[in-house]
Parts: sequence; structure tokens; C-alpha cells
Amino acid sequence: MRDIIEPMPRRLLLMAMVAVLASCGKGAIAPADTIPATRSRPSPPADVEADRLLAGGGTLVAIPRDPVLGVHASPGTERAYMSLDAANPWGQRLRLLVIRGATDVDGDIWLRVQLPIWPNGQAGWVAASDVRVAETTERLVVDLSERRLVRLSEGRAVTRVPVAIGSAGTPTPPGRYFVWAKVDTGRPSGPYGSFILGLSGFSDAIEPWSEWPGQPRLAIHGTDDPSDAGHAVSKGCVRVPNALLARLTDLPMGTPVIIQP
Repeated sequence: MRDIIEPMPRRLLLMAMVAVLASCGKGAIAPADTIPATRSRPSPPADVEADRLLAGGGTLVAIPRDPVLGVHASPGTERAYMSLDAANPWGQRLRLLVIRGATDVDGDIWLRVQLPIWPNGQAGWVAASDVRVAETTERLVVDLSERRLVRLSEGRAVTRVPVAIGSAGTPTPPGRYFVWAKVDTGRPSGPYGSFILGLSGFSDAIEPWSEWPGQPRLAIHGTDDPSDAGHAVSKGCVRVPNALLARLTDLPMGTPVIIQP
């Protein structure tokens, strides 16, 4: 079985990988704790930097300040309905895509962010004071019909590579995701190639806890078989020949990934 994530000491890395990713192998994200949590600190005045960046209209990411981030159902609510770990299993700080901003009755700024949890399409509100907001100028676009990945920087295409996509039975789901993890496998000939970009989304074709032991997380990862490129052969992941993967390994966490039909 091929396709999905790995890190930590080299052996533990493989085990952790197989236990965390899965749209192309086994994988399970430890979903965010859904037990309600109270905000850890009082609501401060509106975040001036967040306000400035929101006004700029660019693509923004929210970087949690604390180890756990409270996610709220609406702006200004006192209690979070979910607590989200600020780092992935490899200890990498998450960067959550910002969908839009809002101001509550006290004048504090809140951000609606995309959540990297199963199933796809979930979002929630976080206080701007609980995160650091930054602009991102990179993005990846995967065209399923062309079976091609394009990297854009400040709107300009800087890399184009042919890729393999999901098979007819386990297609790669279109949608807007972001880079959730970056993993150097140390095994170019392994099932995930030399490097993995774990994504915030999941396969829609694989039922969690049935064929896979956890949620089937999507990834863009390497392959040592260059003949994969241009074919629909994966379990949902996007495969890039190892020789071309080096063009993507420096992508920042949180980089938007648009998968289009």
C-alpha cells in the first residue's frame, strides 16, 4: 500500500507516519480535543496587526501563540467548543488559513480559520489575540485533469511538475487545503518517496476506521517510480517524482493548496 506521511527517531518516524497519515497509506490525525475550554486569558483590545493585514486583502495564516488554541463557534463567545493542538505530531507549529475576520461587541478582532480535522470543510473562530497573523505569498495548484502541479510565488508560476493522482476508486478530492506537515522520510525508495507535504484535508473515498486505522489524510509526496507521473494510480494522494520534489520542500507551513478538477 502506498501513499501518506512520517518523523522523530528514524524508526519511530516510520511508525508515527504510518499511524498518522493515510490517504495513501495508513494515517491518523489526532483530532482536536472537542471538550469545551474556557479562554486562557481575558480578551485584550483588537489586534492592530491583524486588523492591518485583514484590510490588505492578501492570503493570511494564523499561527497559535500557545500550545493549545481555543476554537469558538462565533466571535466573542467566552467558551471554546474545541481545543486544537498548536503543533502537528512532528512538533511543527501549525499555520491555519484565515477565511475572514470579524469584530465582536467589545471591538476585539476574531478570525475564521480553516481547521485541519476530519471531515473536510470545517472551520471555526479564534481570537486574533491568541494567534500571530502573517501573510503568505506562496501557493500550490494541482490540476487533476492535467495531472500537473504548479507552484506560484506572488502570483507567478515558478515550478510545474507532472504528478500522479488518485485512482478511479480512490480519487483525489478537489478543494482548498493547506500544508499541515513537512516530513523528510530519509527513504527515497520507500512508499512515500523522499519527502512528504501532509495536507489539512482527507480522502472522501476511504471510510475512517475501516480500511484505515485512522482518518485518511491527504498528502503530496514523492515516488521513486517516474512512470507514476501522469497516471491515476494512488489512494488519493498526489505523487511527485523524487527528482522533482526538491522544488517543493522549502514551502512554508500553511501554504494554500488548491486541488481543482
